[in-house]
Parts: sequence; C-alpha cells; structure tokens
Amino acid sequence: MDSAINSVIGLVKGWITLYNRGRAKEKPKITKKTVYIKNTLFSYRNGVLKISIEPNKRHLKVDLTEHSWIPKDFDRIGGLILTERELIITVKKNVEPKAEKWASFDVNLTNITALVNGEVKRYDLREPYHIHKVYEVKRQRIQKLSKNKPKTSKRLLRKYSNRERNRARDFMHKLTTDIVRELKENGCGAILEDLKNIKKRILKRLKKHEPQALKVER
Repeated sequence: MDSAINSVIGLVKGWITLYNRGRAKEKPKITKKTVYIKNTLFSYRNGVLKISIEPNKRHLKVDLTEHSWIPKDFDRIGGLILTERELIITVKKNVEPKAEKWASFDVNLTNITALVNGEVKRYDLREPYHIHKVYEVKRQRIQKLSKNKPKTSKRLLRKYSNRERNRARDFMHKLTTDIVRELKENGCGAILEDLKNIKKRILKRLKKHEPQALKVER
C-alpha cells in the first residue's frame, strides 16, 4: 500500500506540473499497475525469495533455483517490481575492478587534472561557470518584471532555468564521454574522488574564486 500510494502521489504531482505549464491534455490516470517492493518487505534464504503480501498472514514465495537463467553467483537481491503479470527481479554482484593501467583524476577549481598513461592532462571546467553567470544575468533582468508581470516573470525564470540545467548537463555529458573514450583507447581504469553533485560543487568553488580572465557574454 505504501508503494502504491507513493506511485499515485508521483503521478499526480507530475500531472500538476504539466497542468501549470498548460500541457495537461487530460486528467491523470494509471496505465500500468506496478508496485515497487522495498527490501524491508522481502527476504532471501537458501535460494528462496519470500515477499510479504500481508504481514504475518500472506506471502509470495519464489524459488530462484528453479530458474536456470538467474546467475548462481550473485551477492544480493536488488530492487523488486511486481506487476499484474510478472515479478521483475534484479540481482547484484560485487566486482573487483581490473585493469592493467590506471588513470587518476582530481577535481580542482577550474579543471579536472588527470594522470593518464603517465601523462598529465587537464580538462577545462570554466564552461559550467560561464553558463551559470550568463543565466544569472538573465535571471536578474527577469526578476525586475515580477512586480508588474508576475506570471510572465515566473514563466521566463522556469524557461531559462531549464535551459541552464540542460546546457550544463550537455557539457558534463560530453566531457565525461571524451574522458571515457580516452581511457578506453589507453586501456586504463579510473581512480577518482567522489563525483557526487560535481556540478554544484564546481559552480560553488568557481563562484568564490572568479577567474579574472573570464568574460561573460550578455
């Protein structure tokens, strides 16, 4: 029930967003009945998966050893999704990274410094900052309209915020694709720091230490 409620809440919130943008053509409706089963609602022992349907009363048992297509050497069960016709099971396995050579990466103020195949390389990160500053100027101009034209101001802020996010994502996607391609060509694995929320961290650092030579287009 908890999963079903969360799914419906997500559906309604998504519809409200479309409605506010004038893009909702009809009322929200459920097209596929699915339930995500949290790891607290199932157990796995001796090849048997046991899913709680009703606490201490009803449960669903699946003997995974009867299905030859399921790998035998997995470490744990991942997420479970129950539909009207099937149970979707994911399994996870811990894998030790293997490579003949390694490349190390470090995220700095305006670049990513890397040691690839014995050669120091730097990947420029000033572009995300540049994108941020360009749209910051636009937002400042739009906010001046908020008193006289609040709806227009809100619509424009949402529009340019989406553009900024998409441009930053596109840049980071292209950059990481280039890095992965280069690692593959050199047969190198990667050793890197935690890259979670890298864009926010980079922009925060660059904002505090703005390079003098960086120009902002208006």
